[in-house]
Parts: sequence; C-alpha cells; structure tokens
Amino acid sequence: MAKTKHVLNVTDRAAGGSAVARRLRKTGQIPAVIYTRGEGAKAISVPETEWEVLSRHDVNLITLKSADGKETLALIKEVQNDFIRNAAMHLDFMAVRKDQVISAKVGIHAGHAAPAGASAGGILDQNIHEVEVECLPDDMPESIEVDVSALNIGDALHISEIPLPKGVKILNHPELVVFVVIDPNAQPEEAPAEAAEGEEGAAAEPEIVGAKEKAEKAAAAAAEKEEKKK
Repeated sequence: MAKTKHVLNVTDRAAGGSAVARRLRKTGQIPAVIYTRGEGAKAISVPETEWEVLSRHDVNLITLKSADGKETLALIKEVQNDFIRNAAMHLDFMAVRKDQVISAKVGIHAGHAAPAGASAGGILDQNIHEVEVECLPDDMPESIEVDVSALNIGDALHISEIPLPKGVKILNHPELVVFVVIDPNAQPEEAPAEAAEGEEGAAAEPEIVGAKEKAEKAAAAAAEKEEKKK
C-alpha cells in the first residue's frame, strides 16, 4: 500500500517576536520554523485549518509546499500547544533528504483482534504508546500495528517481538514491555513473611547486644576480683 503524502502549504515570513506571532495567529496562521542542515533556520507560517486536519492523524513526515511550488520533505520536530485554546502556537520542522537515515517517534497500536486472554476476562494493558524508529524517509511508517491476538492472561509482548517493515529499526530497549494481558481479579501480593520476621529480629537485636555487654562486664569484674585476691 502506497504511503499517504501529507502536504502542508507554507508561507515565508519575516522573523519577529511574540507580537508578530500574535498577529499571525489572528489571521489564522501558525508561526513555524524549518531547520535545514548547513543552511540554518527559516521562518514560515502554516494555515491553522490545514494543521488541525493533519494533527488528527499519525503523521511524522510532511511535505512543506511553498507558494512557488517548491516542496521540502520535513520531520515534525516540536509542537508548542496552547492547551487553553486547544490549538498549536508554534511548529518546528527539520528538512530531511530521501537518502539520509532519520529517526522519529512513531505511534504503536494493538491490532483489531482481541487477545486470547480476553475470553477469560483478561484486560489488555498498553505500557508504551510510541517508539523511536530509524530508517530512510521512504521507509518511515506512520504508525505500527501489532497483532496481540495470541496473548493470554499473564502474557507480555516486548519491543524485540514486534515485527517491523523492511529497513526499519526500533531504537528503544528490546526488553521493554509494550502490551500485557492482566487478570483484573488477581489479588495483590502480600509482603513476604520473611520480611516481618526480619523486622522482629532487628527489633530484638539491641536486647541481645545489651545482654552480651552485661555478661562481658560481669566476667571482667570477676577476673579483676580474683586478681586482687592474689
């Protein structure tokens, strides 16, 4: 299946401070910067409506299209959000080359089939929702879907067990647990009895030490008394 090409129209702008950025936002534009290795940073703006549509999907690579038709493939590096307005305030992009290996965060999802343990009341728990992958831009997946249908209660699926598209490598630790099927009726484990016994032993220890000291003092006094008799 061919990858979807995500295009975002951009407009060159003069670099400015917060006042300029506020004026841009009032016109429905989001201030942004595109960084290019060897060329530095370039100030641009993108339509807020276009960004809102793209941000609803798993997107990491975007084609930035300028008014003259020039297209630049870029990674989304950082998004600054205004959580009160529920809108993006600033965007950072990094221009990439198609022959250059890049790394990016990619969302990870469970497949549509429920885990085998669900029929026995098990609940699928997801510990990791995105992973860092490394590959060429054309091989970059928008997201990774994992088949969890074989997992029974107590089973876990690790990073190392995720099947990947050709040319894609996950940079996260291979032993990290991504999915696990838990038993909601399982009782929490009680503290080991040895721990309680150890605490009692620790509390009793000062008394033993005290008794030993008394015995040593008594023995020393008796020895001193016998010495004086001589």
